[in-house]
Amino acid sequence: MAAIRVSHLVKRYPEKTAVDDISFEIGEGEFLVLVGPSGCGKTTTLRLLAGLEAPTSGGIYFGERCVNEIRPRDRNVAMVFQDYAVFPHMTVFENIAYGLRARHVPSKVIQERVSKAAATFRIDHLLRRKPRQLSGGERQRVALSRAMVRDADLYLYDEPLANLDAQLRHQAREDILTLHREKGKPSVYVTHDQSEAMAMGDRIAVMRAGKIEQIGTGAELYERPHNLFVAYFIGTPSINLFDVELVGENGGLWVRNQAFSLRLPPVLAERLHPYLGRTLKMGLRPEDLHVPRLAPFAVTEENQMKGVVNVIEPTATGCSVYLSTLEANPQDFVATFRTRLPAQYLGKEVPLAVHLEKAHFFHPETEQSLL
Repeated sequence: MAAIRVSHLVKRYPEKTAVDDISFEIGEGEFLVLVGPSGCGKTTTLRLLAGLEAPTSGGIYFGERCVNEIRPRDRNVAMVFQDYAVFPHMTVFENIAYGLRARHVPSKVIQERVSKAAATFRIDHLLRRKPRQLSGGERQRVALSRAMVRDADLYLYDEPLANLDAQLRHQAREDILTLHREKGKPSVYVTHDQSEAMAMGDRIAVMRAGKIEQIGTGAELYERPHNLFVAYFIGTPSINLFDVELVGENGGLWVRNQAFSLRLPPVLAERLHPYLGRTLKMGLRPEDLHVPRLAPFAVTEENQMKGVVNVIEPTATGCSVYLSTLEANPQDFVATFRTRLPAQYLGKEVPLAVHLEKAHFFHPETEQSLL
């Protein structure tokens, strides 16, 4: 049985529909991430779960109990906000203990829980300080400690890393996952950063315009996107997209445009044959474009394209190479290599081996995956 269930949830405002008929379930101990661009409805969904907003229609269930009419304070939900929501006039200790005091928890229990939470998040030496004496990362750990002392049924995180600099974000992710593992309760985490979502979520729900486009593990979203939006949104650098025509020639199926002509492998050719003569959207992940001599598959003239190197960006594992196609109106695209490309290739034309077995194809009008 799902710990949390959302059924046909809708939230309408006079000027827009923020959440548009979404349904999903969260298992006991699952960490679900809602990800999408600004304005897609992810924070509104979180506020609906917390009880800070009332749904227009649909149901929110904690176990078998519908909580639509239950007040936020009675839902037993812990929430970590983007701005941390710490009280400036209270010490760190009192900030962490605030929710427990409001529930009249005995002082001895409060002392034990606050001490444990503060030690877990490495702020036990800061308990007597006021928030103005803390860094952004320390204030964030105060907010996490305040959530940790609660025995909540659901933990909600509203972009809690948005105000941290890059150096603190990695440690903060670990802190949040530490809290999640400690509690073993369902959690919902909101972010616009797909890299953050991929790193943290057991499952990820990709939202757009109030709807859930796809929900699944990071690997499922990356390898089997249901539509063009999910394919483009998930992955860094983003997937390369090309308009191609599907052509039958020399006993096979080819994808062609002004920059390249590539022969599809038999399995793809069979599945795409109904679209012969049509123009499709082809997606190629940057890591599926290879230096020909290092490609993990047989390279021929039928699975190569060319590009002009514009920028070489070193990475921890190799480099990202930004290129342009060879045509009258060049299209920019990117390849990622597990080796460094020397700077002498800048401005040069280079061949690229295309791993066509991993290509994605989308309907040009509906943008749904054809595979």
